[in-house]
Amino acid sequence: MIEKSRLPIVTLLLIAANLFAAFAVAISAQGSLGAEPEMVTAFGFNPQKPNLLTAFTNLFLHQNLLHLLGNMVFLAAVGAAVELATGSARFATVYFVSGLMGVVAHYIFTRSLSQAPILVGASGCVAGCAAYYSVRYTHLKVPVAPKRGLSVAMVTGVWLALQFVGAFVHIGESAAVSFWAHIGGVLGGLLLSAIFRAPDLGQARLGHAVLDQMNERGPAAVALAARQHLKEHPNDIRALRQLAEAERQLAHPAAEVSALVKLLEILPESEQPDPIRRLDELEKLATLPCLRRTLLADRFRESEPTVARLLLVSVIEGVQDDPQVPEAMLALASMELPENPDKAQEILTRLQDRYPLHPTVELAKHRGWLS
Repeated sequence: MIEKSRLPIVTLLLIAANLFAAFAVAISAQGSLGAEPEMVTAFGFNPQKPNLLTAFTNLFLHQNLLHLLGNMVFLAAVGAAVELATGSARFATVYFVSGLMGVVAHYIFTRSLSQAPILVGASGCVAGCAAYYSVRYTHLKVPVAPKRGLSVAMVTGVWLALQFVGAFVHIGESAAVSFWAHIGGVLGGLLLSAIFRAPDLGQARLGHAVLDQMNERGPAAVALAARQHLKEHPNDIRALRQLAEAERQLAHPAAEVSALVKLLEILPESEQPDPIRRLDELEKLATLPCLRRTLLADRFRESEPTVARLLLVSVIEGVQDDPQVPEAMLALASMELPENPDKAQEILTRLQDRYPLHPTVELAKHRGWLS
């Protein structure tokens, strides 16, 4: 099933909140005659008067236009892509935890100053995101223009350049960028990168989104995208399923069989019967070793008896000198006895004729199935 595309809602809300706050600060600054705008004083983080409310509210305020531009460019260009890749909850966690660590760093290193600067801005948040996603999603491409994309690493480099410019160039503003907040945010992002340790999760989700888009272009596009995705995530069940289905539609049985066999290696037991049935339809159950088919049949004897019979029959009709053939014949006969004793007796007679000295014949006699 194709997942519906979803909006990077957290990214959009953060950009909207920051822009709204920027307008509010600009309005409150009118007539201030060089003094700190009222909103900055009220909602910026003062390290000499710390409180939990301003630790959060300062993250949405900006005084420096280039500072605001740099942060919003990064959020707009990278935030959406990485949010869709890693999930909204994780994106929000990285953003706010990094911002708060930036606040803590600013507090620790500036509280003793006689004129401790009031902290405003999302730089700590964005610095943490830059660190986190540069480690986890360095090569992830994000759109910057129609049919043009840049890697997260390159966009992060542009953001860092804007931050340095914003630190020294002020357009009618008095507040400078807090480098302690930057450092705290970066450390927060690196810490969360080590804690989450989930680059595969995000990249796999991104790969799934690509596969879903390829579904609209046909099975050839799906097969190509799935193979590329599986190079990085060889045990991705969803990608293997889509590859197998695409190869089925393309009438490439050998490629489909290869995907199905790989699926059987990693699927939970409850989901294995479907690829087994498909292999039987393709007359390719013999691709699986005889011993494995015998063990699978024993596993599904109670839960999926039809599948168990398919597996046992494939062993019996395979290479006759394989040591698993007598075992499969005895197992199939035991399954047929309750409801189809004539068929069971036919299998047992064949077992005795072909392998008269095999231990399974003695076992059948011991059970009273053979005389």
